[in-house]
Amino acid sequence: MSGVETSDESLMARLAAGEQDALEGLMERYQQDIFRFCLHYLKDAERAKDMAQETFIRVFTACGRFDPSRKFRPWILCIARNLCLNELKRKKTVPMDSLEEYTASARVDPGRLMTTAEESPAEFAMSGERRELLDEALHTLKDEAREIITLRFFQRMSAREIAEIVGSTEGAVRTKLHRALNSLRKAYQDRKSDL
Repeated sequence: MSGVETSDESLMARLAAGEQDALEGLMERYQQDIFRFCLHYLKDAERAKDMAQETFIRVFTACGRFDPSRKFRPWILCIARNLCLNELKRKKTVPMDSLEEYTASARVDPGRLMTTAEESPAEFAMSGERRELLDEALHTLKDEAREIITLRFFQRMSAREIAEIVGSTEGAVRTKLHRALNSLRKAYQDRKSDL
C-alpha cells in the first residue's frame, strides 16, 4: 500500500476485487479495537481473540456483500457483536463486564489510569469512588441500555453507528439513550446518597 491513507471502504472494494493485502490493511487498523470490543462482551481474553479472528474471517467471506456507500466501522462492529452474542448464548455467560474492568483494560500505562498532572492522591481516590458508584449504577440498567451507553460513551460511536450495529433506527437509539442516561443518573444519585 502507498503512503496515502486509503479509506476502509476502498480497502473493502479492493478485497472484493480479490486483493488479499487489503484484508491485511484492515486487520492492522482494526484488530486491537475488535479484540477490545469482543473482550468487553466476553470477559475472557482467549475467547475474545477467537471472536476477533472469526470477525475478520467473516469480513473476508462477506466482502462481496459489503455496501461501499456505508461506513465500514459499524459494519465490522456489528459482525463482532453478533459473534459475541452468539458465543454468549452458547456459553450462557453474562454479556457485559463492569465499568472498572473496562477502564482497567483502557489503561495508558500498566497499573495506572490516565489522570491529569494536577490530580492529587485524594482527588484520584475520589475519582475511584465515583467510578465504583458509576459501575454499580450501570449494573442496575438492563443489558440493552447498558450496551447503548457503552457503545456511545466508551466506544465513542454516533447514534447512527449504534443503530447500524444493534439493528435499530437512529431515532430509537437516541430515545433509548436518553432513557438509559436518565435511569443511570437516578441510580447514581441513589447510590451517592446512600453513602
